[in-house]
Amino acid sequence: MKGLRIWLTAGIASATLMLLSLSPASALQFWITKAGETTPITELTVAPGEEFQISVWVQHGNRVNSVIAMLGYDRATALGTSALPLDGKIEGVTVEVLPPSGFTGAVQKGGARGTGPRPYGYSILIANVSGDADISAGLRMANVTLKNVGLMPGDSPYPVVIWDAGLGGSWTSLATEPPSTPVRPLGGQSGEAYRLNLVPVPEPGGLMALATGIVGLAGMALRRRRA
Repeated sequence: MKGLRIWLTAGIASATLMLLSLSPASALQFWITKAGETTPITELTVAPGEEFQISVWVQHGNRVNSVIAMLGYDRATALGTSALPLDGKIEGVTVEVLPPSGFTGAVQKGGARGTGPRPYGYSILIANVSGDADISAGLRMANVTLKNVGLMPGDSPYPVVIWDAGLGGSWTSLATEPPSTPVRPLGGQSGEAYRLNLVPVPEPGGLMALATGIVGLAGMALRRRRA
């Protein structure tokens, strides 16, 4: 129980520090929250077979006319729609793009830009060919539903990332300031602009069965001692 309290405290502190860093004057930043919430998260518990929903956010101090977020929930060794997922732990289910007024949204599934193993997942785009938007207060770009199809209790945490390839105009994360100036979250470097670790836990029913079994064994031991 003490370990759980420490883990929760550390998670809250980490999220608070991220919120403090996400100011309107900041550079381009992406983050992930639980669906319907606004606080960034770095860990999320998932049970076998569970579907769960997260939201992808973006923030930039200057006005933008397009944003692309490369959300990786698996790995691949190829670029774009020809890529195949390597791990098969997490599966993409649906994406609801939430473009601001005057913008349109689009989604593609495939491998990120990069060399060797790189993220596989959704490339999420919002764009306006004739206008721009203020996202300095933070914008929820999309709600994404994923499913745990292979991550089991006891496995190591599995990452869901927002990926910046550091170059290119697709299958990476970036924004464009009017008229067409690219801005990247890592400033031209390649890597994870944000990471959410999925922590596998037993199904609620499994926990209840385990607790019932422990109580039953304790009762049997007590009856034997009394006998």
